[in-house]
Amino acid sequence: MTKQDARKEALLKRDALSQDTIKRYSRIISEKLKALLPYKEAGNILIYASMRSEVITDEIILDALSEGKKVFCPKVIDRQNGVMMFLGVNSIKDLKKGYFGIREPEIPDGYEEPAFLGSDSVVIMPLVCFDDKKNRIGYSGGFYDRYLANHGNLKTIAIAFECQHVKGEIPVNDYDIAPDMIITEESIY
Repeated sequence: MTKQDARKEALLKRDALSQDTIKRYSRIISEKLKALLPYKEAGNILIYASMRSEVITDEIILDALSEGKKVFCPKVIDRQNGVMMFLGVNSIKDLKKGYFGIREPEIPDGYEEPAFLGSDSVVIMPLVCFDDKKNRIGYSGGFYDRYLANHGNLKTIAIAFECQHVKGEIPVNDYDIAPDMIITEESIY
């Protein structure tokens, strides 16, 4: 199985989920995440803003903000080289449609990304599909792999639906970075 085949198959399955199912599964995943010690102890939550048929992250963002955590969402700053940075948000309203239709924060003048510390920061990342070894395939831009390669001290948790779990092993490259944990509505890997 190639990465492209695995990506295509997983997206077809995920896109076939009804909106009600996506909402229900997203709530279950959100509750599992919020019960985990790394999430509870984190002062900084670096999280994607969901789109289309992804696990909905709005509830997680709102929970983190209500718990007094600092929330940061990714912003693509260099498409050609797959570079993104995380910017602080205080509300869902801070997110505007950007690259690839993704909701992103806007960069204020003079903004410098904080130096996130692994003991206090958790990255909650998307994926298109994953295997039993927690290898993940994203949307093929390599944004998270590049970011994590430069911020190797961060805890990483990917969230996905069980239908995105691929049987067999996903082909990986040397630069692919697997998350520490993957949460679905059925399991924690």
